[in-house]
Amino acid sequence: MYLAEFALTGTAELSNELLIHASSETVAKNFAKAYAQHWGIDLFAFTPLSEQQVRQCRLWHQSVVLTSA
Repeated sequence: MYLAEFALTGTAELSNELLIHASSETVAKNFAKAYAQHWGIDLFAFTPLSEQQVRQCRLWHQSVVLTSA
């Protein structure tokens, strides 16, 4: 799982966070970039998470599960 953090365009002011569960880092990062482009914000940080961080993040983050069709 990965944590993507987004900022308002051209600033370091965080605007959103998203917990992404994907089959690979590449898939997750591509989704995060597309999400940022769709909403007109910047991808500020992209971080792989430990199992402990995943448990904590599930309590207070939006999450997206990406599966292949």
